[in-house]
Amino acid sequence: MNRPVFNDEKLKERRREHKAFGGYVVEILYGAKDADGNAVEPRDGENDGHGRWYGIDCGGDYTMFSWTHSNAEGGETEYGTEYKDDAVNVMEEQLRQKQALCRNAEEIARDYEGEDGQEKLDAIKAEWDAMKNWNTPKDAELEKRFARALAEYAPRAEAIRDNTAAKQAVIDKIAAIAELTNFKEAKAAAGKLREELMEIGSAGEDKDREFAKQISDLQKDIDRRRKEFFDNLDTNRAAAKEKKAQIIESAKNLLANVSNWKAAGDQLNGLFGDWKAAGSAGREFDDTLWEEFNAVRDEFYKKRKEFFDERNEKFKQSIDTKNKLIEEAKKIAAEESYTRENTDRMKALDVEWRAAGYSGREENDRLWNEFNEAKEVFWSGKKAIAVAKLQTELEEKEARLKTLNNQLEDLEYRIGIAETPAMKEGFEKDIYIKKSQISDIENAISALKDKIAG
Repeated sequence: MNRPVFNDEKLKERRREHKAFGGYVVEILYGAKDADGNAVEPRDGENDGHGRWYGIDCGGDYTMFSWTHSNAEGGETEYGTEYKDDAVNVMEEQLRQKQALCRNAEEIARDYEGEDGQEKLDAIKAEWDAMKNWNTPKDAELEKRFARALAEYAPRAEAIRDNTAAKQAVIDKIAAIAELTNFKEAKAAAGKLREELMEIGSAGEDKDREFAKQISDLQKDIDRRRKEFFDNLDTNRAAAKEKKAQIIESAKNLLANVSNWKAAGDQLNGLFGDWKAAGSAGREFDDTLWEEFNAVRDEFYKKRKEFFDERNEKFKQSIDTKNKLIEEAKKIAAEESYTRENTDRMKALDVEWRAAGYSGREENDRLWNEFNEAKEVFWSGKKAIAVAKLQTELEEKEARLKTLNNQLEDLEYRIGIAETPAMKEGFEKDIYIKKSQISDIENAISALKDKIAG
């Protein structure tokens, strides 16, 4: 705001330069009157009815802190901030606090390496935002300084995260190196890891120490294992020699008792793994032991190849035989001739199919489905004809049953009107015979229905 206009030639203005905020503290006394009501120069402590404007001037931009109006204006007091008469003190204190927050933010942005750096900056910014912007040159200066510190932290934090990930990738290789039994190779690999780690920028002081320690521990462990190995070299070589001799015997036993070549192959691979893990038996024994073990392996692979070659040849012969049987079954089924000769031949095809043996996992089921389909066509056709014959026979017997029931009904009527005992006796014999015939034909009908349904 501009400097207030008081229209008083007698006003008294006091200005005090204030370096803390880069401006002036301004006090203006105005509106003093003497007893006759004439304008006079205002005096401190005098009851002359003067007013008092109090605030600051920053390069011509005025901010009011308090304004006690003259008696002529009513004498009321108004305040420009919520801090009232204490505004200057609060302003000074907040500017000092902002300077401290700037220093804290700069220290974090330039030097802090903890993972909670952003959280700390967020907390500092929350403190900053809680304070008033007094719109002074010092406020503007500190605002730029604070913003610069916040901006500096993000790329440095990102670099630390990237370096941490890169160093962790190097450290992740430790496990593989720790398993190496060739100590020269392991020591060289550990040294290379250390060089890789040193070429990557800082991941933070604590992380850098932690990563460096893990590499150092790896190198110490390699040295320790190497010392233990050479301290026990004779014992280790003797144990390796014995272990390799046992592996050779196990391989020979495996070769002599193979029941499943795939499972045996897996076992032999396991023995080879045991061989590599057994370590050195000494130069004077290693080559001889290896030749013996490798000879068993070569013999195993040779016999396994022979087995699978022979098996595949049997599969091929089985497939060829079954294809011929399928073609013959299809041909017989297509003739739709259900003679005894064709029927016997279809039964014989089943016997020959079983004799042809297994055709391999890829072909066996497919061939069987095709063969079974051709057989089903033949046997379904034959059954249809047989069922037709049975149906005709059933109809004939059902007609015969109806006739017999009618005859029985007639006899039962006649016996009721028989004139003599002799006639009645004759009818009784005839009824007995009819019932027997009906029972027989009913049984035959039931049997025929079962055959048709089956």
